[in-house]
Amino acid sequence: MVREVQSSIVEKSVAVIDLLAQRRGRLSQTEIANETGFNKSSTHRILSILMGQGLVIFDERDRTYSTGPKLVRWAQAAWEKMDLSLIDDQDLLELSLETGMNVAVGVRSENTITFTRTRIPHPYRLAVKTGGQSELHNTAVGKVFLAHMTEEQVSAYFANADLEKFTETTLTTEEALREDMEKIRERGYAISDREEFYQVSGIAAPILDYERRILAAISIWIPLRHASFEQLIDNAPKLLAKAEQISERFGQMS
Repeated sequence: MVREVQSSIVEKSVAVIDLLAQRRGRLSQTEIANETGFNKSSTHRILSILMGQGLVIFDERDRTYSTGPKLVRWAQAAWEKMDLSLIDDQDLLELSLETGMNVAVGVRSENTITFTRTRIPHPYRLAVKTGGQSELHNTAVGKVFLAHMTEEQVSAYFANADLEKFTETTLTTEEALREDMEKIRERGYAISDREEFYQVSGIAAPILDYERRILAAISIWIPLRHASFEQLIDNAPKLLAKAEQISERFGQMS
């Protein structure tokens, strides 16, 4: 019985903290009770406990509550410990098994992409492996990063980038790439249809942090002798779901 009561208090405390953390403004006790469904006395008790631990603060002026300094310190400490090791090989394995396609994770290195993890059940001799680099403008991973840059970053990129034509379908003008970037933001993922290699197509989705900053991108790609472009696109929902799942580890909320 004691364990059940303690568990109930913990669960209710987490619910209150989660509610306050997600709201930009402060909330009154009545608003907290209404949002959580807790009765008035239970809400008051939970808030008192959280205030005593520095997890919630009370504003006497308008009698409202908000997240406290200890919670902020916890969040900062947790964020500092986070790195891309939160993306593990199991993520790539699961996505590869779900889609039947090659999977890669890449990060931006100035005007190129560095691939940090790959799973390649369908090898292609020219494709970049783990540790290799590719351009931003002709890869799905690279174009995801372009689509999430600030306007200042995009302008600087186009001022210095060599938009080399790798294949007949490579986009090599600022106008074409900006148009493509807008489509990427609308649908949530980037497409590279034989833009780096004639026989390879891929799509990529961003991995975001709690402020929706792009940290990395995850892609599925396939030599077209193994699957069609249409089959690749059919797997976009699975790619987006995996990217969202990973992003949640970095604090991104749905």
